Amino acid sequence: MTAVVEERISGTRKGAIIIEFLKNSFHFPLANILLELVLEGPSHYITSLDFYSSLLAPAVQAYFLGSWTYKGRPRPLLGNLIGPFIYSVVDIAVSADEFFTMPFHYAYWGFALGIGIIQELRLRVGDRWQSAFILLENVLRSSILAVMYWFMEQLTEAKYADPAVFFGNRSHIFILSAIFFLGLVVGLDDARSQRFLGILRETASRLQTFSHWLLGRNMLSMALTNPEALSLVRRERTVMFLDIRGFTSWSERQEPEVVVGMLNDLYALAESVFSASGAILVKYTADEVMAFFADAEDGLRSAHRMHWACMARLADYGLGVGTGLHDGLVVEGLLGSTEVKRYEIIGDTVNTAKRICSAAGSGELLVTDAVLAKAGSLCEVLESRAISAKGKSEPLMVHSVRLKTGAEA
Repeated sequence: MTAVVEERISGTRKGAIIIEFLKNSFHFPLANILLELVLEGPSHYITSLDFYSSLLAPAVQAYFLGSWTYKGRPRPLLGNLIGPFIYSVVDIAVSADEFFTMPFHYAYWGFALGIGIIQELRLRVGDRWQSAFILLENVLRSSILAVMYWFMEQLTEAKYADPAVFFGNRSHIFILSAIFFLGLVVGLDDARSQRFLGILRETASRLQTFSHWLLGRNMLSMALTNPEALSLVRRERTVMFLDIRGFTSWSERQEPEVVVGMLNDLYALAESVFSASGAILVKYTADEVMAFFADAEDGLRSAHRMHWACMARLADYGLGVGTGLHDGLVVEGLLGSTEVKRYEIIGDTVNTAKRICSAAGSGELLVTDAVLAKAGSLCEVLESRAISAKGKSEPLMVHSVRLKTGAEA
């Protein structure tokens, strides 16, 4: 489910490939296609291999460039040469003599190399120079139209092969000036957009971290994909409470920094244990850890792993833990005012699990009959006894258990 959040911030691989194709790889081939359509006519050009190589080359280039960028390993200089390489190989194989007489074939390599160098430099310079390189790249990209326009004029009227004659035409000056300034405007807007996108992604990343702390990974993904799932509803859950034994007296003898360090160590351990489980939400309150699960078997396995991992870790401090597990109906969902809400789980099942945890001795994992009814095949009962639980009119039967060999999987 974490991937859902990452995709919202960074996008998908497919999206990166599409953006690369539309924003970079297809620009020169598109100008080339339009030029060929004008010169040769649609009926002749779209039946030629040149047309399809002009589509294949940028598509393959976009695939590699987009994939590399998505994986965080961009290679713009190498990647921008993929398109002209494929296009050249196909066209040379079909008509080598004609290929080397066409100036726009050399232009394809020139623009690809220029854009690749600029993009490579953008990776190596600091944020201060990003806008300048984005602007330069957009101006260079817009000049593709200017160069292709010059080639077209040369092929239709030979006199325009002379730059002096070409630039002596006022209509040419107007068109080239318009192309240049449009590239400049697009570049400025692109630089502004990239700065804004960077700020948004940085902000979203920080909010993601804060949301993980408050909701947990699974709950955050659920909130994004299906917000209605966070509404208050009655469900059957397995609830676990784990509490450090001897914490109060131990903490009185320690410096506050030592106590905080130990608790952070405990929370980090819980994170590592529950990240591999189906825990819906994990909450920490001083020396107490609470988690709840949709499945009793998953809850029992996770509680067992957490219990014995904590016992091993806290032995260095001369401390132990007691753990309680209960299964039943709860009400869960967002609870609070219109301004501040938290995802909570309430009900007698939660209270009962907490009472069972309080009754567990150091090193003891206690479960109820409700848990054994659903996950009893995974564990062996070491001892059974009745306890008096606050708020219960009758004694509550609990069982000290441990998982059977092989039941951890």
